[in-house]
Amino acid sequence: MCGACPGATTVSPTTATLNRLGLKRQALEELRRGLAPGCSLMLMGDGWALRRRTGRQDVFADVEHLLESLEASGADWTKQESPTAVVELLLT
Repeated sequence: MCGACPGATTVSPTTATLNRLGLKRQALEELRRGLAPGCSLMLMGDGWALRRRTGRQDVFADVEHLLESLEASGADWTKQESPTAVVELLLT
C-alpha cells in the first residue's frame, strides 16, 4: 500500500477477482484491442490510466469505473461487445 492510500480502501468484485486470479494484465490486453485509434490504456500500480483520443488522461482506481467510463464515451471504444462484456468473458 502506498502512503497516499487509505487503509480501508475497498474495490469492486470485478477488480478483486481480476487481482485474485492474476488476470489484470490479460484484461489490459483485451481492453486495448477494443480502444479507438489514438487511445491508450496502461496499468499504474493498482490503477488504470486511460488516454483518450482528445489527449485527456483519466486515472481509475477500480476497473469498474474504467469500464463505466468507456461505455459512456462511445468514441473511445470500437468493439461491438461492451468493455464490461470483454472483462466478464475473462472471468468465466
